[in-house]
Amino acid sequence: MSIAVISTGTELLKGTTLNTNLAFLGRELNSIGLAIRLALTAGDHERDLYAAYSEALDCADTLIVSGGLGPTRDDITLDATARFFGLELAPHPELVEKVTNFWGLRHRGRVPKPVLRQARAPEGATLLPNPNGSATGYRIDTIYGGRARRIYLLPGPPREFEPMVRAALLEDLAAGPECREHEFTVGFLAAGEPEFQLQVRLESALSSFPVELAYCATPAGTRVFVSGSDPDRVHEAAELARAFAGPTPLPCGELALPGSILAELERRKWHLVTAESCTGGMISAELTAIPGSSKSYRGGAVVYSNELKHQLLGVPQEIFSSFGAVSAECATAMVDGAAEKFGAECAVAVTGIAGPASDDTKKPVGLVYIGVRAGEKRIVQEFHFTGDRHSVRERSCGSALLLLYRLLHEDEVDSAAAAGR
Repeated sequence: MSIAVISTGTELLKGTTLNTNLAFLGRELNSIGLAIRLALTAGDHERDLYAAYSEALDCADTLIVSGGLGPTRDDITLDATARFFGLELAPHPELVEKVTNFWGLRHRGRVPKPVLRQARAPEGATLLPNPNGSATGYRIDTIYGGRARRIYLLPGPPREFEPMVRAALLEDLAAGPECREHEFTVGFLAAGEPEFQLQVRLESALSSFPVELAYCATPAGTRVFVSGSDPDRVHEAAELARAFAGPTPLPCGELALPGSILAELERRKWHLVTAESCTGGMISAELTAIPGSSKSYRGGAVVYSNELKHQLLGVPQEIFSSFGAVSAECATAMVDGAAEKFGAECAVAVTGIAGPASDDTKKPVGLVYIGVRAGEKRIVQEFHFTGDRHSVRERSCGSALLLLYRLLHEDEVDSAAAAGR
């Protein structure tokens, strides 16, 4: 089965809305051994959707289209799809009842004609239920270019799209007679490893395996993806890749540091706190995005001003006058103050200049100091990051988490270094 995805919506092209549906769909398809071959984004114009269909159908027999099934003028997916494939659209009694009832839950009076557009269905289409919205999903089996094709139309809002993928789409795809060849992917984060050097090592080590390797650089290291048709060989290759992926690769299936850090803290029954200046709460957000993080993460302080660094963390005023807020001395006082005042075995502190302009001390943009404590161990490092403000903040966050992760696993790092890894 070859799958292409078309995401519709001019807002996606303007950059005002993040296409989370595509990332979600990729993960869910991978869970049943399927992969997306091509992904396209089309604006809310019929000509754009036609162009996307033509390109996608050149390489795929199954299309998954999200968005454009609502009642407003820019919701053109259903009509454009019917015209492209030469299908008639007609009111469907089941959908008329559904749309009418859904309207009645929130409004009074008759259902407006534009809203009833959602009660139509292409001839021969299978309805895919949507309990969270008025739009319905469709599966269309048709012939195009002399080949059998299957088209799925799903609503765009993630609160509707995601439940429908899990409840209807995945099961329908897995049950299809053409779903014979699967592609399995296993990924992990090679913490702290740069992409190119890692690729050189892994391509050589895995040259005899029938797998494909892919890489994605992040501020905390490189994500490695191992794909192939034989799940046993894929897992074997992934474990071998981990052996060549530096001293502290995450376990297979783990692609980010916060979950691994929190798991290690929970194992030790330790707690973590944060003190952030230039990152403005980004580290805290990364940690609290993990379900159950409250077991180990107590909280933190965003201390942008020197006054709050002094009042909340106890940073001495002499440090500001002698070394400045962006200094190793300040980062040391921040991380110690956070651990002691907030009562935690572990702490992370960040202070730096994210830009776009320097501060009045003329220290350079991108200068960042990160302090980390784990039990009796403490480390403070100086960094010089390049890029815009967002890049400096993002890299500061990733580097802080990486320092903590490595400090928690320092014994493993030392053992790996002694073994020559």
